[in-house]
Amino acid sequence: MTELATPWPSDAIEAMHGAALALLERAGVRVESEAARELLLTAGCTGVDGGRVAIPAQVVEEALAACPRSFVLAARDPERALVIDPDPGVTYVHNLGGARDVSDPRTGAGRRATLHDQVLATRIMHNLVNQEQITSLWQPEDVPDPLEPLYSYLVLAHETDKAIGGPGISHPFQARYLQEMAEAVTGADGSGGAYPVDLAFSPVSPLILGGDVSDALVEQVRRGGAAVEILPCPAAATTAPAALSAALAQQHAEVLSGVVLTQLAAPGTPVYYGPRLSAVDPRSGVVVSGTPETGVTSIAAVLLARRCGLACDCYGLCSDSKVVDTQFGYERAVNALLGLVARPRLLSGVGEIQAGVASCPEVLVIDDEVLNNVRYALSPRPWDADALDVEAMVDGVLSGRGFLGTKHTRRFIRGEFVSPLLSYRGGLGDWVAGGRSGLVDFATERAAELSSRDPVGLPDDILRELAAIIDRCAAGLGIAGHPDPRRLLDRAAW
Repeated sequence: MTELATPWPSDAIEAMHGAALALLERAGVRVESEAARELLLTAGCTGVDGGRVAIPAQVVEEALAACPRSFVLAARDPERALVIDPDPGVTYVHNLGGARDVSDPRTGAGRRATLHDQVLATRIMHNLVNQEQITSLWQPEDVPDPLEPLYSYLVLAHETDKAIGGPGISHPFQARYLQEMAEAVTGADGSGGAYPVDLAFSPVSPLILGGDVSDALVEQVRRGGAAVEILPCPAAATTAPAALSAALAQQHAEVLSGVVLTQLAAPGTPVYYGPRLSAVDPRSGVVVSGTPETGVTSIAAVLLARRCGLACDCYGLCSDSKVVDTQFGYERAVNALLGLVARPRLLSGVGEIQAGVASCPEVLVIDDEVLNNVRYALSPRPWDADALDVEAMVDGVLSGRGFLGTKHTRRFIRGEFVSPLLSYRGGLGDWVAGGRSGLVDFATERAAELSSRDPVGLPDDILRELAAIIDRCAAGLGIAGHPDPRRLLDRAAW
């Protein structure tokens, strides 16, 4: 990245990093977990008024130095494992996580998601060309809420052998059982730098380490075997300052506080940076995600993470539109392009619509096409002697036959042009004769075709083990009459 390619020059990144360190030292973080508070105070942090703890810059630097620079997120198929480090390079794409509703792409009307929806969406995402990691798209309503992350992981493991991102958790027991499931699926346990699951930890903005989530983080990383994503979600002008640089500095401080807590609990735990800063509509104060502030702040977050030696998972594909329309299209394309500019290791958002409240199968396949085009736009084109073959160019000009039949064209035509995954490129007559009314019709057909494919499935022994883990968790919580995992999966899968 050159400074001409970003609105955030290196001086801006250093200034925001400095402001974040000052914020942690002067305002500190409110700590609602006794275990977390004890760790921080023992490490040389200082208690201040209001239950807050000031974190000195030296403690932050020591925590960053303890973070592994590189690690692997394992997948059932070893060829699909993801190498995670802060360097510019390949970007792995994953989907929005934890949406509530399944929406109609034409009307915006929604309904609560079920486990069957989770199955179909995961099957579609497994077959998308431009998605390398899959997490729980929805929070199904037809399973007990405390067990939902486990049922959702069961679905993901059954429907894909791509890398699986850990479902969202609220309690320590969920992290424990999810890790057991992930170890059974991937065979990884953290040894050798390969981790079976990554678990998200979200500080509360502004600068609060919540009680339950902090307890879950401390308990999980002390157990070992999982990577951690620090995932703050501030909103500029409401839970963060209105100046984007100041909001980014606060978000950076929130990430750094999570890094400190993680490394104090278990030095050497792999951590990466998950910025989710949102803007607000200045007329109403409503949080928005599809505006270009998302992409612009994603660039800064990637550079801040890289400055600290951390990989970054930023947002790209997003829209505030309630339906698949023109607004959906331009918001999607702008933020996907901006999100990829700084070459983050992970890019989120596949399937997001209505500012993350909902998703639908059509959006999943449309996003595959958006990424198809954006990835092409940011890929370097060949300009070596083979591409700039002057003899071939002269022959095409002087032969009178043009270039279509030349060997040079045959060598380059497939690699130099985008092959559409969804977009229509035929003539108007064929379009009219096809009887379709727009892109959503194509997307509906494509989604139906992908979701009708056979599932990847699980070996019987692993399926039994995952079901037993869910049963054991339910028994430990005293949940009676929970749905039989194998039977529910079997019903949901067809």
